[in-house]
Amino acid sequence: MPTPPEQPAVPFPLLKKWRDGRHFGQPAPYVLCGTTTPLRSHAKEPVHKVCAELWNTAHPGENRFVSDPPKSGATTDA
Repeated sequence: MPTPPEQPAVPFPLLKKWRDGRHFGQPAPYVLCGTTTPLRSHAKEPVHKVCAELWNTAHPGENRFVSDPPKSGATTDA
């Protein structure tokens, strides 16, 4: 069984805002650990949201997983 990515030393990763319905599809193997997920990144990669947040924290400066742009009048709540 594949192992999930290691948690980074930083305790609180930035939370991704993936509320748009385009972030969902048929369950497919997750790109980092191989387990199934219906969630999709902006690049349509099958990925768990929490694991994407941990990956971003462990790889500062890389933009593999990004948040949805804010909607006008939207709050900044995660």
